[in-house]
Amino acid sequence: MNKIPIVFTFDKNIILGGAVTIKSLIDYANPDTCYDIYVYHPNISKKSISAFNRMVENTKHTISFDVIDESIFKGVPIDTRRGWIITFYRLLIPKLLPQYDKVIYSDVDVLFQSDMSEVYNTDLTSYEWAGVIAEKHQQNMIQHKYFEENNNSYIYWPGFMVMNTKLMRENNFINRCFDTMYKFNTRLKFRDLDVLNLTCNKIKSLPFKYVTLQSIYYLNTIQEAPEYIFLKEIYSDDELLEAKNNPAIIHYAGSPGKPWRMKRPYKNYLEYISKIPKELRKYTFRDIKKKLLNKY
Repeated sequence: MNKIPIVFTFDKNIILGGAVTIKSLIDYANPDTCYDIYVYHPNISKKSISAFNRMVENTKHTISFDVIDESIFKGVPIDTRRGWIITFYRLLIPKLLPQYDKVIYSDVDVLFQSDMSEVYNTDLTSYEWAGVIAEKHQQNMIQHKYFEENNNSYIYWPGFMVMNTKLMRENNFINRCFDTMYKFNTRLKFRDLDVLNLTCNKIKSLPFKYVTLQSIYYLNTIQEAPEYIFLKEIYSDDELLEAKNNPAIIHYAGSPGKPWRMKRPYKNYLEYISKIPKELRKYTFRDIKKKLLNKY
């Protein structure tokens, strides 16, 4: 049995997205894959946790929920509003899960389309984490912010990470991340993305299929995707088409927004909403407002 620890971080306002993500992860697991699912949160109710637990009943997978003590971020010179501070929870994973040498982290605005065993077995010798390249790190970047202090050739998305937590602990990773937050302060634009790219000098590249953007996946051609203008500087059309045709993960970043906030959600996403317990089909006032304003 291949045991794979995977971490998600979200709050009571993204229950539906979290449930769909976890359900798709379980559905695409190989017969010999066992996920140890860890959810770190500030305020998910016992009722919701009970519904999540039912999702793994009679399966080989496990799920646990733990509240994060956010006082650790007190005094950090960044915007720590509730919705944003959760993005920094992933920085604590090496300490939260000391029993593992390697851990997967994933955002919850995704739909899994394959088993994660292959990517989990990525050789991370001398690398602190592996992720998907987002853009070349250069002064005229289109999507991301340039830092002359960043020695990496590329910017990596931290929405899906295979983390070498053993090496992170050895390298004092968490303290280094906090040092980065204090050093760069208001210069940080993309919060966790900037912190992780500035802190880690050696990041391993994963295939684009692990962050197949919704525009690449759903639009008729890859050239129609707004992100194509900078993705083409990194990936060949064949690589982007491979991700479009055989995605490992569909990531709902960028236009037209989160599928649960669309007037006409994608059919495959709607199917997953119907698969999760009714108690987890929760729409917030903000979700409803954004849905009304969304033209899609």
